Amino acid sequence: MTYKLPERPSLDDASQDQRYADFLANFSANCDRLHAYIYSLLPHHADADDVFQRCSLLLWKKFDTFDQERDFLSWACGVAFYEVKNFLRTANRDRLQFSETLLDLLAEQRGEDLSSISDHLAALRLCVKKLTDNQQQLVWKAYGSATTVADLAAATGRSAQTLYNQLASIRRKLAQCVQMRLAALGEDA
Repeated sequence: MTYKLPERPSLDDASQDQRYADFLANFSANCDRLHAYIYSLLPHHADADDVFQRCSLLLWKKFDTFDQERDFLSWACGVAFYEVKNFLRTANRDRLQFSETLLDLLAEQRGEDLSSISDHLAALRLCVKKLTDNQQQLVWKAYGSATTVADLAAATGRSAQTLYNQLASIRRKLAQCVQMRLAALGEDA
């Protein structure tokens, strides 16, 4: 998904430029997890996308209040939580709405899940780097692009089944690597 970032301030002030750079660095590093958090609280993709866009702008507007010593994602999720609550309060168009109690429970659980997901993603990134260049390219083409395995098979001259078997082997290898890394950190995979 493509995210619309807040526009750069027009002021020539160096501190304003640095503030914008700090915001972009924090936002870019966490926007996928923030969007996933919002989506976990709203049952419809379109609603989650709308709230995410509003939240992105609000985060920029409130960035002056952000304490640089805090974790940006935790702060952003707090802002997003109230945006979701506001959205649910004003959106009476759906018959099925989450109660505020359920929303509070979901938000609490998702907040705990975010740090675990971050650890899993970090471990996965390190494990992918351990793959050979050919394996990394295959993983990228199969999972990181719109290319189908059938298209890959035709392009490489190999059978689709051969590629599926290779991908299954790579997934097992990655799963074992991630489990070992998380075990070393003391987390369950």
